[in-house]
Amino acid sequence: MAFADDLLALAQDIANLPSEARRQANLRRSVSTAYYALFHLLISEATLNWARPELRPMLGRLFDHGPMCSASENKEADLNRYLGGDPPESPERTVAQHLRTVCRAFVQAQQRRVDADYNMGKEVTETEALTQIDSVTEAFKSWNIIRNDATAQVYLLSMLGNRDRRERKVNPPKQPKPRRSNPRLPIA
Repeated sequence: MAFADDLLALAQDIANLPSEARRQANLRRSVSTAYYALFHLLISEATLNWARPELRPMLGRLFDHGPMCSASENKEADLNRYLGGDPPESPERTVAQHLRTVCRAFVQAQQRRVDADYNMGKEVTETEALTQIDSVTEAFKSWNIIRNDATAQVYLLSMLGNRDRRERKVNPPKQPKPRRSNPRLPIA
């Protein structure tokens, strides 16, 4: 988790440069770096569950931005439905609130990172950069509270995506067509 913490600190340092040194590139870089802090936090947390430490970096490479964002969007929608039903105070509700903070921060951070890295028609403001960093910081705090909960661990697993893992309908093998005899060939 140290790398993720370092990235978050770097995003903060870049965003807090003195005003004379604060350029558009710096603000964009801070937004992008904050996203990558959360991205690497979640991957690190998922790979820590792998018993073979020497293979954790290889496992980490299986995570991809798109499936991670989809999993976060889906989980946030599930959590919104659950929390929208105004469940009573309970450990489950607390976990749901913190996990929703993480999911929401991931989705928003990824969208803002894409804008910061690729949308040159939109200027990133200091306020936007600091808001991004604050959101990711809150996600880090929420994650630290729920990281050992089974629901949070299932969320991490879901971030691997389900590409090529969907249940497939098995079709019965095709029956060979009966062979026709060719009337032009003599039968011996």
